[in-house]
Amino acid sequence: MRTTRQKTVLCQEDFDTMNTLSFLEGLSVKIIDAIHTVDNHANVMIGINTGVFIFVMTQLLAGEGFHFTLSVVAFFSVISVVCGLFAIRLPRFMGRVTRERSLLHTNRILEFGSAEAYADELQKMLVDDREIFRQHALEVYNLSKYYYTPKRKMLSYARLAFLCGVLASGVLLIIEKW
Repeated sequence: MRTTRQKTVLCQEDFDTMNTLSFLEGLSVKIIDAIHTVDNHANVMIGINTGVFIFVMTQLLAGEGFHFTLSVVAFFSVISVVCGLFAIRLPRFMGRVTRERSLLHTNRILEFGSAEAYADELQKMLVDDREIFRQHALEVYNLSKYYYTPKRKMLSYARLAFLCGVLASGVLLIIEKW
């Protein structure tokens, strides 16, 4: 940036860097919003399936005998709840594989012995625009590949288990009543 007569004038290099960083920041926000959406959907699936499970267990415990259809519903509800919980809090083997972490990642920050050591490393990064871009791109990549995608997959499994439970109980009810 150059300053002329008390005004700040942006150079072409500043404009390109600002656009690139704004783009990357927008991409990060978009991914984080998608992650929050997955978490919200998983919470809904957990709530629905927990309610179904409690209702089914109440019916099973109040009944005189074993009811196979209700047991199938309870089984698939439990599977859906477990997958939904895994969607909210990924198991260690799914989202925490060994990978290069950016300087913006919390665990990488904790590797530094002091705030001063971290500040020194950040200062080195801020000298080179390409390194800033690389670190930010690495963070976006890690968020997408190792966090959002596994969460989305577990939510899909929760929905699939719920759907299978509904279909299986429907088929079993038809068979029982026929």
